[in-house]
Amino acid sequence: MVCCVPQTVLSIRCVHVRPKSNGPTITDVAGKAFVSKATVSHVLNKTRFVEDETRQRVLTAIAELGYRPNALARSLTTRRTGTIGIIVSDASNYFFGELLRGAEDVLRPANYAAIICNTDEILEHEEHYLDLLLGQRVEGIIAAATSQQWAVLDEAALRHVPIVFVDRRFDGLQGPFVGADNVTGARLGTSHLIEAGHRAIGIIAGFQRLSSIRERLEGFKQALALHDIPLPPEWVVSCPLSIEDGRRATLQILSLPERPSALFVNNNFLMLGALEAVKDLGLRCPEDIALVGFDDHPWASVCAPPLSVVRQPAREIGRTAAEMLCSLIGNQPVEQAFVQLPCELILRRSCCLSHAQP
Repeated sequence: MVCCVPQTVLSIRCVHVRPKSNGPTITDVAGKAFVSKATVSHVLNKTRFVEDETRQRVLTAIAELGYRPNALARSLTTRRTGTIGIIVSDASNYFFGELLRGAEDVLRPANYAAIICNTDEILEHEEHYLDLLLGQRVEGIIAAATSQQWAVLDEAALRHVPIVFVDRRFDGLQGPFVGADNVTGARLGTSHLIEAGHRAIGIIAGFQRLSSIRERLEGFKQALALHDIPLPPEWVVSCPLSIEDGRRATLQILSLPERPSALFVNNNFLMLGALEAVKDLGLRCPEDIALVGFDDHPWASVCAPPLSVVRQPAREIGRTAAEMLCSLIGNQPVEQAFVQLPCELILRRSCCLSHAQP
């Protein structure tokens, strides 16, 4: 006996599900304004003359619908993305934070958005971010370059993306540059220690791969040479630019059998480390060790004692670099492609005469 089971026939119907809209589209604007999509595009991108009455109708429709243009699609039409890449080593560093604010003071009114990239002084990170920014079709780049290899990174130039370098530079670097006059600034800070009566002066020299740090060491040495003050090699300690490395470097120099009576510290992170080391050793500033640093910071004025420092014009560096970049993007001439801005010596109470060595 054969049992027959009725066959079930499944009828499958394909249903097109319309994706949920993220908001009004250019088609919606065109319909509300009774114009073509091309006319809406011309109004938005200013690519063709549109009669005032028609243009106002389009703008009213945009406002009433709350329409926001698709930036990517718009860039394909205008060949502009309205974005600038800014590559820095560490945006948490007060200096770079101020530099970024200065750049944004210029870029924001010019309707540019900034893409901020932190490299941590690692070349591979720089190369990654350079590729990323070029892929995003940024219109220009402001870069605090980490290594000499930037001199041969010409991909940006090949794509006609102008680059303005800030803070550091390298031999063979062809792009425009804006930075501080590090040599004169360091000479000012060191001269203050000398004028306070110190003759035994060491330096927490920092990362010598960077031109800005090398220039500060040069200014330090110039000040000592002007006063015929000797500099023992062990009183010059190079190290990475971190708080912990600054602490270790200061412990090293202050633990020598013959230690200096004063230190010039090349960077604000290094200065924080130096303060930790002075505390660890049970020393007093300025009674046991006088300090002058390079870079100002809000905490420098509230330390005990308040720190004397060489202040960089960080925000002005950012503004000047952004102005220069905007000129290059607009194919406008740049009057001065190499700019060094002056530093300022801020005198507080971390250096004194009475306890300086003769």
